[in-house]
Amino acid sequence: MSNTGGTRWMRALLAGGVILSASAIPLAGQGTDTSAKRIKIQKAEPGKRVAGGEVCMPMKCMMNHSEVDSAVAAERSAALVREQSARDAQKKLDSMAADVRVRDVIARMENAAATARERVRLDSIARVEAAEREAQLAMKRHLARGFYLGLAGGTSMPQRAIRNGYTGGWNATVPLGWDASDSRFGFRTDFSVDHMNGTLVNDQANVTHAASGDITVWSLNADLKVRAHAPGTSRTNVYALGGFGAHRVVNGVYGSLGPNAGQNLAFSDAKTNFGWNVGAGLSIAWGPTEMFVESRFFQIKSDLGYHMNGGIGNYTSFTPIVVGLTWF
Repeated sequence: MSNTGGTRWMRALLAGGVILSASAIPLAGQGTDTSAKRIKIQKAEPGKRVAGGEVCMPMKCMMNHSEVDSAVAAERSAALVREQSARDAQKKLDSMAADVRVRDVIARMENAAATARERVRLDSIARVEAAEREAQLAMKRHLARGFYLGLAGGTSMPQRAIRNGYTGGWNATVPLGWDASDSRFGFRTDFSVDHMNGTLVNDQANVTHAASGDITVWSLNADLKVRAHAPGTSRTNVYALGGFGAHRVVNGVYGSLGPNAGQNLAFSDAKTNFGWNVGAGLSIAWGPTEMFVESRFFQIKSDLGYHMNGGIGNYTSFTPIVVGLTWF
């Protein structure tokens, strides 16, 4: 076994040496040549026939240059395709990201514009509301009421039975009162003088029985006042008032048949009688000033003998119509 094993090892070493010797020369002279070459070898064993054969050098047999180039070209092409695909995908992603950024910028700009518009709208509403409040306050101050003093004058006309002895005359009135700003009610006092001209007192046969001289009525009145805005206006008011007063009826010539004929009744000799009045008016305000037009009906219990004897009646009734101003 030792001889046979040794012989086999010797043969193997000899074959390896032959292979290495044969391959060293072409590899040294042609370092870049990778074409496949085959080297003939023979395997010899003692006492046996030699068998022929070939062995292929690993580097030359295993590599085909054209196939390698094709493979490299294919790999490069595939790499280019992958790189182009990656670029296209990145471009798509970049485009999507840019679109998102553009949309975000547009959304922010639209939100900013909407916010600015809303701010402008709210500011406009606030300015309008402030202007309305200021106008309302100005109007309230403009129409503010309270205590007032006035001056008025006009005509005064006899009513009922005294028309038989008197004709129209004049009136002077000084009103002093108070109107509530937030209420319809008010209170007014006034001092007034009504003067009516006397005429002849005739009977049914047109026979003169007396000559009634001019008559003057001095009055101090206290009235309740109720006012309301005229429809469609804010500065024009209509009002009604009524109340009671203390009056003195003076002057006037007594009947021609009596012992006092031709004498006038002085203020100090006249009695104070109570009466009542009722009336209505219209007022227009501008600032603290108000102009008014009104008319009232007065009726006073009379104790003048010549009125009764002359058929004029027991009452002194008259209606003044006046125009005046009041200041608040």
